Amino acid sequence: MTAKRRPDLAHSASEMAVNAARVCRSADVLSGRIDEMVAAVSQEQWREVQELSRQLAQSSRSLGFRAVSALAQRVCDEAEKPHNKLGIKRSLLRLIGVHGRSGSRRAETV
Repeated sequence: MTAKRRPDLAHSASEMAVNAARVCRSADVLSGRIDEMVAAVSQEQWREVQELSRQLAQSSRSLGFRAVSALAQRVCDEAEKPHNKLGIKRSLLRLIGVHGRSGSRRAETV
């Protein structure tokens, strides 16, 4: 009779800690992107807003922050219509709110 191999809990805990640190660092990077977007909106640099929001949408999606990704894409779409400043700002405010609520949580499950 062969003995069952027990899981290596120390190794699993170590991997979980590394992953948690990666998510935290990524959340910090996302926060920096949002700060850059706020600055670009305040200066009405719509192409910069589009680029930053597109990057944020892609990064968020790859990290599992689906709600943040969807709203970042919405900001990008709104920024394609620079005559609609209110829509751009409204979308950015929604993005900031969702990002703030998700900042302390782990990435959403896929």
